[in-house]
Amino acid sequence: MYSMSEDCILPDALLFVLSVFFRKIFVLQLVGLVLTYNFTDCDFEKIRKKYQEVIYHALDKYMNGRKSTGFNNHIYCEDPPDCLTKIDRITFYPNHGCTSLAKEIFAVRTNAALTLQCPGYSGMQMNNTQAKTKRKKREATTNKCREQVSRLMELWRRFSRIS
Repeated sequence: MYSMSEDCILPDALLFVLSVFFRKIFVLQLVGLVLTYNFTDCDFEKIRKKYQEVIYHALDKYMNGRKSTGFNNHIYCEDPPDCLTKIDRITFYPNHGCTSLAKEIFAVRTNAALTLQCPGYSGMQMNNTQAKTKRKKREATTNKCREQVSRLMELWRRFSRIS
């Protein structure tokens, strides 16, 4: 037979583990919210002009002039800040299957436009390790990367229409 204190050990331990787990999740979510730039103070007209002058051409060159209709482009943004937030996320944060977009010329140009036209935007900082990686053989342009760039092109088009 178990005593009353033995019966409570498992639930207490489980509660402790769960509380630590949920605290960590909360902190990670909070850090994510704090680190996200909101893009509300940007000069949207100047960013749109840079997109039309240089970013579009770099995106098109990356896709080798191919149409992006072969991918599921259904990505939506509500307003210019939302579009730029999604563009920033897809361009600069690696995902499974495509980790090299931040090194591409369209990303460098996007970074420059956002840094110049959005007060307080710190941009993507490239450290020495990233610079060395950039000089090494680039990740092959995978289908997943093309899909991501296709989404970027759709977001940029939407941004240009609603600015």
